[in-house]
Amino acid sequence: MTIAARPLHPQRVAIIGLDHFGSSIARTLSQQGFAVAGLDPLRNNLVAPCEGFTLLRNLEQAVESSDVVITCFRDQLLMSARLCSPETTFGLHGKALISFNTTQTRPASSARSMGEWAHSEHIDYLEISLSGQADSIGRSDCELVCAGPRRVYERLKPLCRSLGASLTYLGSDCGATLEHRPETVCG
Repeated sequence: MTIAARPLHPQRVAIIGLDHFGSSIARTLSQQGFAVAGLDPLRNNLVAPCEGFTLLRNLEQAVESSDVVITCFRDQLLMSARLCSPETTFGLHGKALISFNTTQTRPASSARSMGEWAHSEHIDYLEISLSGQADSIGRSDCELVCAGPRRVYERLKPLCRSLGASLTYLGSDCGATLEHRPETVCG
């Protein structure tokens, strides 16, 4: 199997889940010069795109059009099931997947399982949690904690820095961001 070359600094980002978190991430990355596209499977086309943002029709189109897929989906089990389908998994080979934890209710074991799955499928995987509110994304008071393989973190650090002023790497254990309980729960 041929694995697509990973761009040194990913520029095309797809965001799955365009609630308050996903929309804030899309707006911030678009303002930072990234090509941003996204969809919200639960709200269909009820999402108003921002400047520099393209609204997509389905998950497969999101994966195909991006270097990095960021999920901002409250129901991570449903999202994981969709991502792990054979068609989507194949499209993610050689790309990066970031799970942006928008709740503190997901078990750490779920993040660890996703990390193991991604590694076995040659998908760069990073788990991120926000200490604060969605409105802080892109501002000086934004604090992000990340976990995943060190080389993936280093590769995606510029993108992550675009989202937050403070960035903390917790190590390779993808469940660490869910065990690291910030003082302010994401809302």
